[in-house]
Amino acid sequence: MIILPIARSSAALDYYNSLDLSALRMENIEVTAIDFGLKEMLFDEYLLRDAQLILVGAGFVLVSMWFYTGSLFVTCMTLVAITFSLGISYFFYTLIFRIKFFPFMNLLATVVAVGVGGDASLMMCKVWSCAKSSRQGEGGTAAGAHRHSTLCALVSALTTAAAFYSSYVTSITAICCFSIFAGTAVVANFFVMIGWVPACLVISERWLPSLPWPPPGSDAVVRCTRTAVIWAVLRLRYLWIAALGTLALVAAIAVLYRPRLRLPDTPDLQLFSADHPFERYHLEYKQRFWFERLKRLGSGDAESRLPLRFVWGVVAEDNGDHMDPASMGHLQLDPTFDLSAPESQLWLLSFCSKLRAQPFYQSTVGPLLPNCFLEAFVGWMRQRCSDPIHPGWTRAPCCEKNKFPYGRRVFSKCLPRAASSLYGTPAELSMPGMAGPKFSVEPAQNGIHKLKALVVEYDSNYSHTTSYVEMDRFYRQVETWTRAQMSTAPPGMRNGWFVSDLGLYDVQGCLQTDTIAAAAVSVAVAFLVVLATTLDPVLGLVAVTTIAATIFVTVATLIAIGWRLNVLEAVAVSVAIGLAVDFSVHYVVNYKMAPDKDKRESAVEYALSMMAGPTLMAALTTGVTGALMLPSQVLAYTQIGVFLVVVMTVSWVYATLFMGSVLAVVGPQGGSGGSSLVNWRRRRGCRGGRRRDRSPSAASATTIIHDDELVVLQPQELVALTITPSADRPS
Repeated sequence: MIILPIARSSAALDYYNSLDLSALRMENIEVTAIDFGLKEMLFDEYLLRDAQLILVGAGFVLVSMWFYTGSLFVTCMTLVAITFSLGISYFFYTLIFRIKFFPFMNLLATVVAVGVGGDASLMMCKVWSCAKSSRQGEGGTAAGAHRHSTLCALVSALTTAAAFYSSYVTSITAICCFSIFAGTAVVANFFVMIGWVPACLVISERWLPSLPWPPPGSDAVVRCTRTAVIWAVLRLRYLWIAALGTLALVAAIAVLYRPRLRLPDTPDLQLFSADHPFERYHLEYKQRFWFERLKRLGSGDAESRLPLRFVWGVVAEDNGDHMDPASMGHLQLDPTFDLSAPESQLWLLSFCSKLRAQPFYQSTVGPLLPNCFLEAFVGWMRQRCSDPIHPGWTRAPCCEKNKFPYGRRVFSKCLPRAASSLYGTPAELSMPGMAGPKFSVEPAQNGIHKLKALVVEYDSNYSHTTSYVEMDRFYRQVETWTRAQMSTAPPGMRNGWFVSDLGLYDVQGCLQTDTIAAAAVSVAVAFLVVLATTLDPVLGLVAVTTIAATIFVTVATLIAIGWRLNVLEAVAVSVAIGLAVDFSVHYVVNYKMAPDKDKRESAVEYALSMMAGPTLMAALTTGVTGALMLPSQVLAYTQIGVFLVVVMTVSWVYATLFMGSVLAVVGPQGGSGGSSLVNWRRRRGCRGGRRRDRSPSAASATTIIHDDELVVLQPQELVALTITPSADRPS
């Protein structure tokens, strides 16, 4: 251990930056951990410095979208629309919802907005291109594309926003704030996109000249990729179902049974990677130093014991703003609290005696007078009434002539005197301000200070630990005993409650239960939205199964690489649900809108031809953006990067390969759910804008391939068809 004569403050930042960490070793001696008190300040510095990685990712998204859409104008306008959606969300968050706390986790909503907004824009561009290929007029192209894309975007926005809003069920403030901000960003993104992107497409088509981009041959790459995906899904459907289904089942066992996501095992928030010298000090070496133990515990007991703290006179209610950690609320006193009643005095004395007989009680080292203040008060009341040193002076009524239990007036008058006298002892014997009686700050009335609250405190034989199982055993054992005792208390003491140093335990419990609850609510809402829009339970079940499989595989992958379920990880699970819903819903809606639904393969081929390209490009851009964040020294950035790579890969594979294969095997056929919202709009979709005759005598539609695009022509549209061979495409 080396103690440097340097202030533990920001004054040491320049000194730290001048150090060469790799050179802090000599022979077999090495500096493995450092604590300069700079952890938060260095985090802020790294946070700004590594933000350039996010800018590089944004540049990659820009180039990729330009490559896919072929229009720099539409690409730039898409990024502007995403920025608008974030601005609108921030406006509602701060001015409409009036939430003052804006946690760092909310920055993850930027990733959500880029992913969801980019996906919506690519989908609209695809539908626009599809509408143009049907050789409609410009008005028909815009109207048909807008109707089709609006429906897809609406269903996607409803399910994705619901997935984020579902996380509001948690008790952790940062996750609640993120759920509101991200969900609002998704809703705002929908309203901005349906008006902004189609208008930009019309402007680009009518007035802006075509730029020599994307490079020649890029269309062929896109078509070949789409064709390969369709072939892989339709020809290898059973292989995908077996392989990906088995993987999802194994992942579900890992997530729900064993090993599960481990809970956090340290109260300190980790800001850097585990091998950073600052983090090594806090994670490995901090508790080896006595001065750190004493600082954390605030007492001389290095082997910290969990306190047994019982409170009367204060209502156990948090009436502050739950969305603002700085809002402490106001103290609410219990008007029924009455310790001066003789039956209350007898019961409290019995309570303290029974407490010391419990298996979780630990004998206190040395005399601590406020442990159970009533016992010290009874001993103090045994003093003589007359003072031999001062003849004629009497201590009455606070003396031996009054016997326990005391009358109300005697008790109320003598208790403040006893507190003043006993608290005059050395601090290590009295712990003023912690346990004991608490009096009103108002002036005494008739010489009596009114008793407002009482705290009884002892040590338990449980030590501070980061193990949730051990802390849960301690809490449940003491809480069960406390409730049993309070049920026998007189009315003036019945509202007492138990509390201890349970901050980390409480966070662990909330993360364990609320994350699962939020995921379950999100999946249920996604099913209801798909069912309401398609009126087809088969499609709803397929979508929910795919979403659940995506979540399980994603979380299992995070478990495999050593993630723990902390606040950032819980937010990541929420993001995984939102992004997993997006891809799956696009395929379901387009499957339902397929012109030829009498054959499963035709409907799957239609859905894949429409959405495989946009979803692949959205997954690629978001995933690569995450990969570009991996070199960051900020743990949050690297975790976000790893998460984006995993969730985008898993979401696209399951939405495309698994869901497409399942629909090709068990997807609904014919006119099932024909009264649904999707079917009501389908006839005005992107494969032609005219309504076709659904009567039994009507001729079937004709499907042709034009420029490697599937084009469906209705009988009234098929007037003449000229096939012109070309040199590179003779057939």
